[in-house]
Amino acid sequence: MPTIPSPMRRIVLRVFAGVLFVCLYLALASGRAEAYPQFQFSSGTNRCSQCHYSPAGGGLITSWGRDESGDTLSLGGDGAFLHGAWSPPSWLALGADFRLAGTWNDVGGDQSPQTAFFPMQADLYARVAFNDSVSFYVSGGAHGEVRPKEGTATTSAGTFSEDFGSVGDRFMSREHYLMWRPSATGPYARIGKFYAPYGLRFVEHIFYVRRFTGYNLYNETYNLSGGYVADEWELHLTAFTPPPSGFPDQLQSVGLRENGVAIYYERRFNGMSALAAQTRLGIGQEASHYQGGLVGKLWLEKAKMLVLGEADIVRTEVAAASAGETGFVSYIGPTFFPIRGLMVTGAYERYQEDLSVKGTGRNAFDLEVNFFPWAHFEFVLLGRYQMIGTGAPDATSASLIMGQLHYYL
Repeated sequence: MPTIPSPMRRIVLRVFAGVLFVCLYLALASGRAEAYPQFQFSSGTNRCSQCHYSPAGGGLITSWGRDESGDTLSLGGDGAFLHGAWSPPSWLALGADFRLAGTWNDVGGDQSPQTAFFPMQADLYARVAFNDSVSFYVSGGAHGEVRPKEGTATTSAGTFSEDFGSVGDRFMSREHYLMWRPSATGPYARIGKFYAPYGLRFVEHIFYVRRFTGYNLYNETYNLSGGYVADEWELHLTAFTPPPSGFPDQLQSVGLRENGVAIYYERRFNGMSALAAQTRLGIGQEASHYQGGLVGKLWLEKAKMLVLGEADIVRTEVAAASAGETGFVSYIGPTFFPIRGLMVTGAYERYQEDLSVKGTGRNAFDLEVNFFPWAHFEFVLLGRYQMIGTGAPDATSASLIMGQLHYYL
């Protein structure tokens, strides 16, 4: 990749200013572009970083990933930026994700079921490569969920007002980092705001293995991360900290204020399976979390089926009470690819807040259909049934049906 010519450096800064400006005025609502771990092995790619600029996958896709989206994953079309109508210079990569969603949600009670239709995501991405080794990445969108027009939201720095009439008040940069990565395989290092590599990085943040392991929506931390990516294995080590309380809301995150480390190691076998070990230690003033677990991936070519699984033990220590609890969170499910452009996933999830206390568990059953009729377009239908407080006298259930229209540039 060529070095940016000196006269172009001022233009680079203007490009980023323009991207942030567009993000500010075009971003519509909440959402987060992660990855589809279902495409590892099933699409013929061994590593998530073959399709994404991030060493651990997720976010802006590479030219390889764009080619795959048109030639392998969808029924057809040109996966290039703007459908190939214009190609950015080699040192610049741009992208965007837009999602519209409709939901039917039944949690019991007089107010259920509830329906909603809303813009779920409008994120823009930009990556500038200063030379063959160093690049800067930024993504931005608007903070907000299906809530009343005005309300409050809590970030790691505190509570701020959320006026849905002002996009500027809702804007957040969920990721921005500087990275050194001299080649597609080998060592790398990056510093900035992003998710520390850990677990199955699903798009759906409602899944237990994201929601209860420190990777829920807007939980990105500021990190110093490094590792090594090879064809058959990869290792990621990350030291993380919450955004400083003095940072503006646009650079904050939601969730616990913890300092800690995360380690993820994955070993791949014969281009069809992988086994990973992981741990995350988060130390906070009010509570600390110590967790570890395993991730498994198995591709069965004849059945056109990929099985994904994750299980974690989470130990929570509460400083004020000098007490703690040990929980368990897991996901397992097969994904079928019956024809090109169609992906069908069934899954079982289990979360128990305290293994020593009966009635603190919940189970979820998921059925998801993803249809890719043409490059840049996706239709999603997700059905979810939860049993909450399993074994307790006051156990309840909840059902969710969600449809999405996803379009990316």
